[in-house]
Amino acid sequence: MASGSSAAIAAGSLLTEMIKGRHWRRAAALSATSLMERLGPARSGTLLKSINVSSSFAIEALHRALGDSIRQGTFPVAGGIREEAVLVAMSGGVDSSAACLLEKQAGGDVIGVTMRLWSEPGEGAGAARGCCSLEAVLDARETCHRLGLPHLTVDFSDAFLKEVVDDFSRHYLEGRTPNPCVRCNGRLRFPALLKLAGRLGAARVATGHYARIVRKDGRPLLARGADPGKDQSYMLWGIGPEHLKKLSFPLGEMRKPRVRALARNARLPASGRPESQDICFIPDGDYRRFIRSRAKAGRAALPGRGDIVDINGNKIGTHGGYHDYTVGQRRGLGGGARDALYVIKTVPEQNLVVAGHRDELAVRSIEISDVNSFAAVEEGQQLLLQMRYNSPAEPARVSPGARIWKADLKKPGYGVAPGQSAVFYKSEVVVAGGVISATLS
Repeated sequence: MASGSSAAIAAGSLLTEMIKGRHWRRAAALSATSLMERLGPARSGTLLKSINVSSSFAIEALHRALGDSIRQGTFPVAGGIREEAVLVAMSGGVDSSAACLLEKQAGGDVIGVTMRLWSEPGEGAGAARGCCSLEAVLDARETCHRLGLPHLTVDFSDAFLKEVVDDFSRHYLEGRTPNPCVRCNGRLRFPALLKLAGRLGAARVATGHYARIVRKDGRPLLARGADPGKDQSYMLWGIGPEHLKKLSFPLGEMRKPRVRALARNARLPASGRPESQDICFIPDGDYRRFIRSRAKAGRAALPGRGDIVDINGNKIGTHGGYHDYTVGQRRGLGGGARDALYVIKTVPEQNLVVAGHRDELAVRSIEISDVNSFAAVEEGQQLLLQMRYNSPAEPARVSPGARIWKADLKKPGYGVAPGQSAVFYKSEVVVAGGVISATLS
């Protein structure tokens, strides 16, 4: 029910009339601009502003109601799957916007969906522009509406907090270096979007990831994107192999400059939006601040000062808490040593940071758990192994096991830490991926 100013009442009443008896797709495609135009021209600047704000509030209320209906299980369920229907995951950034445009141009019956994820309230610089922000949601919605497409926003904040944020904090405090984007993709984002797609009658889910789906012997496989500088296949190893047949990556064959030009030529809102290199729920990039904040919110005690020791246990300095250090880090180890020191590992139960020279950081074998395999791997098979998002893949011999895989590196790796992802490739194709559980010198 509309209440408040005359403009708010008019906007709410008109919107109710416009959507009454209409299919939800028509309602989800209504924009604030279309509502303003139906309200009629305003003769004064004050009235125009009031109508503008009231129209935006009315549309926001509509979309919250649609999202609540989905979350509560009262949203209409499609009578069947339509092959031409595709759900496009919309983050509000240029990549997902371009993917949405490409799917429409390809003739798809597109439904834009934004996952409302958890974000830290009022904390950290840049929080207002993260991909979990209200601004990002509005950009995604405006993109769909400019293209004449329906847009839905669905609240997954509770699941995201539990499955991704709390998991990240817990593993970090256990001395590991988790990759929350990988966990989100495998455990939450893709399973949730595929389930929602089925409910909406969509045969596929498309995203703006720089990766490709290729076919071998009739089976879909995950492969690197054509742009080597933007390839995101490393972040997608957790997707269930059975889900690949229902996924598409429209940007897989494209390079970033072309994607941005495509969005700019179509005058999409995100065409000039800057790149985000940080974890979405830590938009200021300050992991240490975030861990302290989450510990405080959960009333958990963080360790205080402790010792920095060499690999033989000899004290060489002090630190303010092991959680401020990750494997390979150089900052915060003091400047008294003749050669540069690196964090070799942390020992949470003793609040120790172990530091050493670069050669002591070398890793020659790793053990991998939680393996997700896309293709069969033979004992001793040589594959390419990537152990960090921005690092190149290097040759390694693999020994697959029932629960733990082992990989022997052809040349030592540096800065490799438990908790990071290990992804195996055969040429450009992802063979398997998992979580590094142990490193061996």
